[in-house]
Amino acid sequence: MNKNEEVKRICEEVIERIRPDEEDRRRVKAVTDRIITKINKRALEVGVDAHAISVGSTARNTWVHEEADIDIFIMFPADLSEDDLKEDGLALAKSISDRYEERYAAHPYIHAYFYDADKRVEHEADLVPCFAVKDASLLKSAVDRTPFHNEYVVKRISGFEDEVLLLKQFMKCLGIYGSEQRRKGFAGYLCELLILNYSSFVELLRNASRWQYGERMDIEGQGTYKGAGNDPLIVIDPVDPNRNVAAAVSEFSFCRLIDAARDFLAHPSTKFFLQQKEEAMTEAEFINLAKERGTEFVLVLFEAPDVVEDILFPQLRKAEASVTNLIERNGFRVYSSDVGVEGDKAFLLFELLVWTLPRIKKHIGPPVTSKYHSEQFKGKYATTKPKDLFIETGRYMVEVERNYTDVVSLLKNELKSCSLGKQVTKSIDGGYEVLRNDEIQISEGLGHFFRGYFSGI
Repeated sequence: MNKNEEVKRICEEVIERIRPDEEDRRRVKAVTDRIITKINKRALEVGVDAHAISVGSTARNTWVHEEADIDIFIMFPADLSEDDLKEDGLALAKSISDRYEERYAAHPYIHAYFYDADKRVEHEADLVPCFAVKDASLLKSAVDRTPFHNEYVVKRISGFEDEVLLLKQFMKCLGIYGSEQRRKGFAGYLCELLILNYSSFVELLRNASRWQYGERMDIEGQGTYKGAGNDPLIVIDPVDPNRNVAAAVSEFSFCRLIDAARDFLAHPSTKFFLQQKEEAMTEAEFINLAKERGTEFVLVLFEAPDVVEDILFPQLRKAEASVTNLIERNGFRVYSSDVGVEGDKAFLLFELLVWTLPRIKKHIGPPVTSKYHSEQFKGKYATTKPKDLFIETGRYMVEVERNYTDVVSLLKNELKSCSLGKQVTKSIDGGYEVLRNDEIQISEGLGHFFRGYFSGI
């Protein structure tokens, strides 16, 4: 069997496993139709001008077996105010739900639960109020674009559904599926557009294996999006030509797909479609690894702010960058860093190459040839101990004492001087811990985090 035949065989085998069967589809459609009927009926009863539609992967038959996400948008007149949309939309969604959670994205929506007494199962769905604008150029909120996405894909996806499923499963197993800020990967709509552009999963991989930074595709050939020069991938939104659907894709996710595409085509295997959940790293494993590496791990631990991840993770990344800058400004060296949330705790992790320093350091002054600045410098430091003023490489220098000789002391005293983001700052103001190596208690969640940190690709 040649390589092309092997790839085809593997794809067929995977599709049989991940494709929803007819019973799955009937069940999901029945639940979706029932919720839509309840919303429309309730809207009539209370005199609200609104109607519901199904969007997303379940509306387009591009959902993976046992992973049906039911998304229902509640369409309101475009001339309604945003306050009325929020009030009427949430009230309508809550009124037809057996129980619910209010969540936030571009604006509030309801994650609803519906109990099926006959089958004794509970179904979940996201109920999202939006404006029924006539054209994608007239958007009043970001979610108003979704019904246009749905319409575009539904008209074109027939016959390509299996290819989308293969791509989604492939990306899930790589850990790059989903555009949320924690992951910064490929959204479902983006996966559908990639398949529509390349016509098949395998053809996408063949092209992705040759992608260059700034790769651009425009299915309709009408894109006006220019970008800022830092987009690894540009996929023009067919319903909004000035938008990059791949804007959320990080450089890592972009490169991870390229690397995996090459590997799969060179060595086809079903393992690329099997999600591996490794056991959490134990405390003993972590301590041994840290000793073997000869680095120092420092963990800043605090209460996770009560905000959605798409708000929290950008702030954590901002804090990570700012604290890294603080550490290195003070003469220490960061080898690697990361952020995470486990349970009710958030954390910033820094792996350090240099974490302790001598008490003294050189303070570099002006060139000796600069008379005015030299006099100012000598006037300030002439009596400095332990070593008085000296000249080196044509400049005045003086030895001064460091404010901090170890990273832990620095972070305990100066962390709040960093730019941390509004919610993270508030949480850290309430208290935080700075833990090093064997002080870090490895819970199961943190164990999974460190397993991933040390595992690479």
